Amino acid sequence: MTTAGSFDAPIEIFSGLVTDMSPAELPQGVSPDCQDVVFSNGGVATRPGLQTLFGPRPANPTINYLKTYETQNAALRTLALDSNGVLSKEITPGTLTNVATGLTPNSYASSTTLFGREYLAISDGKTGNDLPRQFDDTNFDRVSQSGPGAGPTVIDENVLVTIVASPTGATQPAAVAIAASPTGAVENGFLVTISTTSAHGLSAGQSVTVAGVGIAGYNGTFPIVSTPASTQFTYIAGASGLAASGSGTSASATATIQTSAAHGFITGQLVTTSGVGVAAYNGTFQITSVPDATHFAFTAASSGLAASGGGIAAAAGNIATGVHQVAVIFKTRQGYLTKPGPAMSWTASGGKRAVITNIPTGPSNVVARILCFTGAGGASFFYVGAGGTLFSGSMIVNDNSSTTAVIDFSDAILLSGTNADNLFRIVELGNSAGVIDYSQRLFWWGERNKLNNFVNLGFDGGFTGPSLPHYPLGWIPDPSFAPGGTDEQAFAVWGAAYSIVGNGTITTRGLITQTAVQDTLGAPLIQANTDYTVRARVAINATITQGTLHIHLFSPTAGINTTGLQLSVAQLTTNFVEYSAQLTAPTAAIPSDLVLRVYADGTPTLNGQFYVDSIEIAPTAQPANTSLVRASRVEDPESYDGIDGLLSIAENNGQAIRAAFKLRERLYFVKEHSLHVTQDDGTNEPALWSIAEITRRLGTPSVRGVGIGEDWVVIAHRTGLYIFNGGEPVKISQEIQPTWNQINWQYGHTLWVTVDTKERRIFIGAPFGAATSPNRVLALDYRDLDNAADIASRPPVNIGLTGRKTATDKTRKWSPWSIAANSCALIERPDGTATVVFGAGTPASGGSGTPTGKIYQLNNAQLSDDGIAIPSYYTTHFFPERPVEEALQLGAHRKLFSYLTMYVEGAGSLGLTSFIDSSSAPQAQQSLPLSSPATKDLELPINILGERVAFQVSTNQSGAWFRLQKFIPSLRIDPWSPVRGFN
Repeated sequence: MTTAGSFDAPIEIFSGLVTDMSPAELPQGVSPDCQDVVFSNGGVATRPGLQTLFGPRPANPTINYLKTYETQNAALRTLALDSNGVLSKEITPGTLTNVATGLTPNSYASSTTLFGREYLAISDGKTGNDLPRQFDDTNFDRVSQSGPGAGPTVIDENVLVTIVASPTGATQPAAVAIAASPTGAVENGFLVTISTTSAHGLSAGQSVTVAGVGIAGYNGTFPIVSTPASTQFTYIAGASGLAASGSGTSASATATIQTSAAHGFITGQLVTTSGVGVAAYNGTFQITSVPDATHFAFTAASSGLAASGGGIAAAAGNIATGVHQVAVIFKTRQGYLTKPGPAMSWTASGGKRAVITNIPTGPSNVVARILCFTGAGGASFFYVGAGGTLFSGSMIVNDNSSTTAVIDFSDAILLSGTNADNLFRIVELGNSAGVIDYSQRLFWWGERNKLNNFVNLGFDGGFTGPSLPHYPLGWIPDPSFAPGGTDEQAFAVWGAAYSIVGNGTITTRGLITQTAVQDTLGAPLIQANTDYTVRARVAINATITQGTLHIHLFSPTAGINTTGLQLSVAQLTTNFVEYSAQLTAPTAAIPSDLVLRVYADGTPTLNGQFYVDSIEIAPTAQPANTSLVRASRVEDPESYDGIDGLLSIAENNGQAIRAAFKLRERLYFVKEHSLHVTQDDGTNEPALWSIAEITRRLGTPSVRGVGIGEDWVVIAHRTGLYIFNGGEPVKISQEIQPTWNQINWQYGHTLWVTVDTKERRIFIGAPFGAATSPNRVLALDYRDLDNAADIASRPPVNIGLTGRKTATDKTRKWSPWSIAANSCALIERPDGTATVVFGAGTPASGGSGTPTGKIYQLNNAQLSDDGIAIPSYYTTHFFPERPVEEALQLGAHRKLFSYLTMYVEGAGSLGLTSFIDSSSAPQAQQSLPLSSPATKDLELPINILGERVAFQVSTNQSGAWFRLQKFIPSLRIDPWSPVRGFN
């Protein structure tokens, strides 16, 4: 075989996919069609294979979220959420352990790490569809939660106890003689030591009255500092330099009262004694000790009182006369303080303590309750916390079980404590689609709308108790039909749920109501002329076979009895599922007795149960807060101020916020077709931060539509992929626009973007064609491009002023990958490396119809996708391009391609296909065996006639791969018939 008379037309560069130009017009070095390849070392090769890192997960779900979470102890945890609603974490390398089950199936997640916890927003890709969550490597809790559903009960303390008769009812120790001078009274500095002739019976802290000492400076009433011996005690005198003296007496001012019954007093509280025979025992005193249940002691105004008795002892206090209010705050194990429950008031008669009962208890994450009060006639709430001192009791109830407390404080002490007014503005964060941390705060968007001023709709605000029956606080149990309703702590979406238990005989069970007219502050709830939707998570137990659950509005006076949410046993499962229905059509007027009702009827089965949780009510016309961002208070990631914590992002442009990112100390929000920026001004709360529009040229349909790069981001919009580094966004996907247009934008909310900053690749997973979830990956190689400007300015094809098209090597290089992945992330590994991982999608790797439930990593040594062949191929441009024709004087007509020379290494068999004149005319050529390393060039004689010819190399067997670095066709003018002369 000879190539005499032929010319070599070598490919000098191997660049990426270009579909925005006709294949026949492409210059040397770019590809009209390639798949599953990577570009490196001046060549093109089969991409790394997919190697199982985790899995398969039970029931082979898709994997919809992946993230590395670093704990407070610097431990790395790979987190994964699957389509069965199971969140898992990696503890043992390569093994996933469940964190939580029962999350909304087929959901996606967005998360961020802050303060040692991972905060997760769970959504359908557009709007939140499950509770916002936080994970600290142990507890998987809600982010923010409702406060107590009701306030406590408060009354003045009225404890009266009879004092026994004289001489044992009221006593003081007898006076004891002081030794004579000079040893009876001596001073060292200001410290006086008194020696008595017999045991004095005193102790440190008591008051003693010294009288009759020769030097008057020793005489007076003093607190005892110490008792070195039974006949000695010390105190601090008012003057120093006193000469030694003696004689006189010492007498304790401590009075001991004996009551006829247990008094219940404690050390430190005030007590008022009256009616005692010796008047000096009468008055209001602070109790200094409680020896036993029928004795207490205090310091009287004088000593030497004769024994007496009779009269009464009454509890006393310092609470000022007037109207006070009290409310209860839950404190969670994360330190979050909830919105206070409804405030209760009482009129204090003055000079007494407050007895608080029915203090609400919360769900299992509540570790303490805080009682906050107003001063007499005041409107602001305060509490005295750590470091503060009350006369008695504590405003911090450091458990989640006690329901009573007795507290004594003055208005002065209270008003010097912590103001709690800002807690009343807190709202419970709703189900959200995305979350990001910025400036020591959390920002959430894609929130599902709901009314926030109903009470205890999630049943986490406590229940009545501790004695049965237990009804949710803030709800009114029906006098006749409430029985059967109770709390459910073990089986709930989160926290607690409401359970309705049937008895097999009564038609209606568990009926509870709450007003739907206005809240405790007078703000309206259900408003006139508005259509409302109700949502609830509902489940049943395995026992129940009949009955229907109802959540609806009812007014006996107006004849309102809406259908609302009505669920029969046949519609429900033993797992919580969210259901929704119209709560009410627009109503012209709201009757004053309109109530929200929850109950079951249809004679529920004996011991059959309905479980109800997470009731939400929202205006039907506004199901989501599409332009609203909720910002937490600084360093308080669960507190969301209903006024100062709101950012409204271009609320009138008709677009929803889909994503957010941080870049150079600024916070950006990406709506569907616009980009906006804000920044912490260091002074104001987020509601007052300025917001500016960057562009209306781009946006993203997906919460996961932004990839974070090296001081830049890429944003996937339906018009293309854009790169942004703080200036003007630049489109970087125009060269594959026809390919980009194949994305099924109806399901664009499922796409994701990930930047592999290690290997310098950008991955976009998207649904192509009729797919409804990501079934293909677009990979952009930027290995030879150092920054955003390079990526933006280096397309694979350049068009000169004369219209000539050229390609260079250091450019953007695209390749589609046949990987169906519902998620992708660059995760940290225990060995200190980072790797890109893909979560199984549909179809599975290799094209099968069902997911594998696995999480894969890319591995250069893996020569298949989990055992399935990688369908890798690369198609050259059409030879020869016009400048080559001119340089080799080949003319513009038919050529004879006679020989191929390639330097290619790999494994398996290399397929070779030629495309004559167009991509629609493939011709298979002889396949060639591959080896690695290759010892020589592969050569193949061919006989192909055509005006232009493109060649495709490929492997498509498990274990097969190729790396192509040289490709040289030999060609000449067709020696027989360069033109046909006819069509």
